[in-house]
Amino acid sequence: MVIGDKSQKILVIADIHGNCEALRAVLDNESDFDTVVFLGDSISPGPQPKETLSLLSTLPGIHIRGNHDLEMLDPSLTENWPPPWKAFDDWVRSQLTSANLNFLRDLKHDGDYIIGNSKIRLCHGYAPRTFRHVLPNSPNKDFEAIAGSRKTRHVLFGHSHIQFRKHVGEQEFINPGSVGQNRCGHLTACYGVIEKGDFHHRRVTYNPEPWIDALYRVDSLDPFSEFREWFKESLLSGFGVGRTEPWIRFAHEGFV
Repeated sequence: MVIGDKSQKILVIADIHGNCEALRAVLDNESDFDTVVFLGDSISPGPQPKETLSLLSTLPGIHIRGNHDLEMLDPSLTENWPPPWKAFDDWVRSQLTSANLNFLRDLKHDGDYIIGNSKIRLCHGYAPRTFRHVLPNSPNKDFEAIAGSRKTRHVLFGHSHIQFRKHVGEQEFINPGSVGQNRCGHLTACYGVIEKGDFHHRRVTYNPEPWIDALYRVDSLDPFSEFREWFKESLLSGFGVGRTEPWIRFAHEGFV
């Protein structure tokens, strides 16, 4: 079944997490796109929040809210985070302009949207108090939980930072992977495109040095130098939240 409109090139991105260098690389690689589907988590936790939102806000299309986007609007959600994570999150929030905040407020909720000639479920893929991530080996009930009550043929979602597609019953679930924080051992920006009605996973390399320079300018992390070094090395290794399971296993299985 065709996704969207065969005459359009649709760029599908998710989970940028304040990595403007990765987003620029994607846009440079796919400069002929017609419209964008953004599946949430724009800036936190990442050291380039203003740059990222300045670029993302210019992209035409449908922009979905992720859990980290919501946390930017409600500081109480991160009040009990571990000290370095909270310091980082508070710093990101402190950088935002009124225009940035308005953009985050205007992000759309999970739902069914018309793209071209198709109705498609767009969602971040986060289900608080139910499960942490929808992964390639998750049970079918987790996929069904993010699908909504009306069963659209295709579901595009993010949050789990891993490129894959899976059929559950009559539905196909597609995750484009993470633009800014790969977790399967590759320093790469992952995304997807829909061309001539077909979805394709893609990835592109980028220069991490500006991201690293920006990280060292986050003065709120000065008391947490070990955390900052860990965070930098996690990005460079391609294991964005550390070399842990299930990401090690998925990396060995060839996922990105």
